[in-house]
Amino acid sequence: MFGADFESGRATSIDDYKITCIQFIEDISSDYKDWVVRYNLPEEESVSRKNSIDKVVETTNEWIGKYGNTIKKIDIIKDDGINKMAEFTAGFPFDFNVYVEDQSRYVHVPAGQIKLNVKAKPHEGMKIRLAYWVQDQFVQLLTSCNSSVDMNKVDLQPKDVLNEYVLLDASSCKPADIVSITIVAEEVSENFGGEKRGLTTLIRIK
Repeated sequence: MFGADFESGRATSIDDYKITCIQFIEDISSDYKDWVVRYNLPEEESVSRKNSIDKVVETTNEWIGKYGNTIKKIDIIKDDGINKMAEFTAGFPFDFNVYVEDQSRYVHVPAGQIKLNVKAKPHEGMKIRLAYWVQDQFVQLLTSCNSSVDMNKVDLQPKDVLNEYVLLDASSCKPADIVSITIVAEEVSENFGGEKRGLTTLIRIK
C-alpha cells in the first residue's frame, strides 16, 4: 500500500506527481487519525496526536511542493511523512527526540558528516538503548544520494538516559539532496526489551 513508486508510472510530469502525492498524504492522514480514535485515549492525548498528524501533512506537502524536483525526492518526502504519521499515531511512551544542531524532525544542513543527537529518557526503573529498525538493518535510510551510517560509532548498550550520536556520512551528497532517516530507541529491563519507537528525521542538504 505504501510502496515508493505507487503512482509515479502514471504521472505525466513532476507537477502531476506532486499533486498526486499531496492528495495521497491528505487522504491517508484520515486513516491514521481514525486509528487514534480507535485507541480510546484520554481526550487531550487524542487531540494532541491528531494535531501532530495534521502538522505532518502540512509540512510534508510543503516540502513536496518546494523541494520535490525529482520523482525520487518526492517519494522520499512522501514516505517520510507516512513514517511520521505512523509514529504520532502510535505515540511516544517515553521522552524521545533526535536533534541535528538545534533542529529536529525537519533539518537543513550542509553535506558532510551529520551528527544526529539521539536523546531519550525511559520510565523509572527502566533503561534505554538504541535499537535496530528491523533485523540486520539499524536504521531506515531513504536517500537521493549516496549516504550511510557509521556503525563503528554506534553504542547499543542500555543507559539510564540516552544521549548518543548517530553519524550519517552524507559527504557525497549535493545541495538539494534529500535524506530521511528513522532511528529507533527501546526501553529495557534487565536486558529484556520493552517499548520500542522509531523517530524519523527529514534532511535537506543546503
